[in-house]
Amino acid sequence: MRDVSGLISEVVEDIVALRHEIHENPELCYEESGTAERVLKHIGGIDGLDTCTRVAETGIVATLDAKKQGPCVALRADMDALPMDETNDVPYRSKVPGKMHACGHDGHTSCLVGAVRVLSRLRDELDGPVKFIFQPAEEGGAGGKRMCEEGALEDPKVDAIFGFHGWPSSTQGDVGVHEGAFLASSDTFDITIEGTGSHAAFPHLGVDPIVVASHVVTAVQSIVSRTTDPLSSAVVTVAEIKAGTTYNIIPQTAHLRGTIRALDEEVRQATHERLRTIAEKTAEAFGARAAVSTRFGYPVTLNHGNACAYADGVVDSIEGLNKHDLLPVMGGEDFSFYSEKIPAMFMTLGVRPKGRDSYPNLHQSDYDFHDGAIPFGIRLHVEIARQFAKRWKA
Repeated sequence: MRDVSGLISEVVEDIVALRHEIHENPELCYEESGTAERVLKHIGGIDGLDTCTRVAETGIVATLDAKKQGPCVALRADMDALPMDETNDVPYRSKVPGKMHACGHDGHTSCLVGAVRVLSRLRDELDGPVKFIFQPAEEGGAGGKRMCEEGALEDPKVDAIFGFHGWPSSTQGDVGVHEGAFLASSDTFDITIEGTGSHAAFPHLGVDPIVVASHVVTAVQSIVSRTTDPLSSAVVTVAEIKAGTTYNIIPQTAHLRGTIRALDEEVRQATHERLRTIAEKTAEAFGARAAVSTRFGYPVTLNHGNACAYADGVVDSIEGLNKHDLLPVMGGEDFSFYSEKIPAMFMTLGVRPKGRDSYPNLHQSDYDFHDGAIPFGIRLHVEIARQFAKRWKA
């Protein structure tokens, strides 16, 4: 196989410019039409590349050498931004108030475009199709689920899928891997406490839903600390409480919202049930009522054994990349919908420049996918694709 360093060097300037363009024009979930157009501008007209647009509204599925008979590998990147203002002082900072690429999807998308460009020049080395999935709406919109429903893994049928996320706590050149449950399920809940309103001077004439809500918040902490196996992982976070209108009225109701996370489906189900029981019974003990609504969101992201073994071998073969086992993370990812369907592997790609002790975290207003990580991301995609047909073991 040829050394691809030169091919990556030829495209990296264009890919960095593309990332900057995407970064300064962020689009939220299912709005990514401009981002999709920019992607198509860079991959349009490539010989042997079949492109399907408007998948899951704004997504793109591009397949290189779709008619080849070998096993098909898919590479995935997400495209959407977050609803927040950017505080970076860079020439390409967000031009759109209230929107920015604080999770690095501009970098993910750009790396995948770079991989398309490089692999299109290595077609003679590919013994099977390579599918590139540019996905909308990872940030809460379940774009991965819709991509699966709309046939992104079919025609040709995908044998395995791979993706990565930029990781600011890791140095450029580091690749984090982990077999099994890697990212948590991500679910939400709403609780409405119904009490009896009264004048704040006469609390004995009412049932204070704020007091009840406070006891519920405290009680649900026991789900993780006392009813979940210490060797398992779960998170129950009450992230919002709303009640009352002024300083001298005990309100009728209080509203709580939050998230449930788990790395195991059995723990996930049990946590939902326990939350409901604790909220309802705690409210009942105070003479109030609790209406509890829980919603299942993203499943657990599972890295399959054969996909993990393959990716491990590929990373080991790439000079300049350093593989390390990364412990599971309680964040959620809709890459999980792909891993429910086929063998899948989701990795992390170091973003922090060498020599720096720290770097802004994901979802912070000063986060920026560092340009220095782009050649590593392109290389990782390229090697996973071009070695796949020869080394994949189903």
